Amino acid sequence: MRNRRSAAGGSSARPARKFELILSKYRRIILAAIMLLTALAAGAAGFMLGNARPKSAEAPVLDGDCVAAFANQLAVANEQCAQIEQLNLQEQLDAEIAKAAGLEQAIDEQRTEMDNLESSILNALMANLAEQSVSRSRKTFSDYRQEARNLVNLSYKLRNFLKTGTADEIDLEPYKKEIARRLSHLPTIKPISGKFNGYGYRTHPIFGYWHFHPAADVGAPRGTKIKAAAAGRVTVASYNWSAGNYVTINHGNGFTTTYMHCSKLLVRYGQYVEKGETIALVGNTGTSTCPHLHYELRFNGDPVNPKSMIME
Repeated sequence: MRNRRSAAGGSSARPARKFELILSKYRRIILAAIMLLTALAAGAAGFMLGNARPKSAEAPVLDGDCVAAFANQLAVANEQCAQIEQLNLQEQLDAEIAKAAGLEQAIDEQRTEMDNLESSILNALMANLAEQSVSRSRKTFSDYRQEARNLVNLSYKLRNFLKTGTADEIDLEPYKKEIARRLSHLPTIKPISGKFNGYGYRTHPIFGYWHFHPAADVGAPRGTKIKAAAAGRVTVASYNWSAGNYVTINHGNGFTTTYMHCSKLLVRYGQYVEKGETIALVGNTGTSTCPHLHYELRFNGDPVNPKSMIME
């Protein structure tokens, strides 16, 4: 019975199997044909729909005049944009100019305020300097010595202040010159460096008698430069057997200074000399035992110890 069912089954399924074999063999060709037919059908449908569309829906065709008009409109629009951009830039420029003008005005106001402050400070300093000057009604040695001490102290403070950065903000040159001017006729500097001794009573080094020595002596090598202790007029530039070559300077405020035993004089009678100017050279002329300077200071004709006025 198995053989019969098999034979019967094989006999009944043979046509279907043959169709499947044909489909399998020509599958690609059949698919290609179907796709081609589908494309042709779609194209035909599109063609028909296109011919059926109303003429009013057709796309407009631009001629040469339309293109030119469009180009002109575009140029006008570009020009307007450029004008607007220029206006914006001009507004920004005007704003910056106004800002710069305001800043310049503020700087001018600050500069004016600084000038006023500088004048106030300078006036205050000058007033303080005037308060420390000697009154014409009382010209004593002690007063001049105190004034000299004050001026030297102010000069020292000014030099220290000028070394700071704050000094750049104010011009103190007039104040500096005024201090120097007032100090110029006060004998506050050493004519030569060294230790000044011998003022007062002593035994004469050559003749041996007891006497008052109205000056201070300081030893120095022959040829050492001697400076004027203060500015003034040379009233004597001469030689005598005791003083040797010597110079006397009148400083115009009651003070005179004398420099004796010089090897050479570098100034002449009537000459005006500045403070610190070289006037002679150290020597051993006159009644002198060795090269040295005899430095004599007098106030209104009376001798005073030169050491009491040496401050610079």
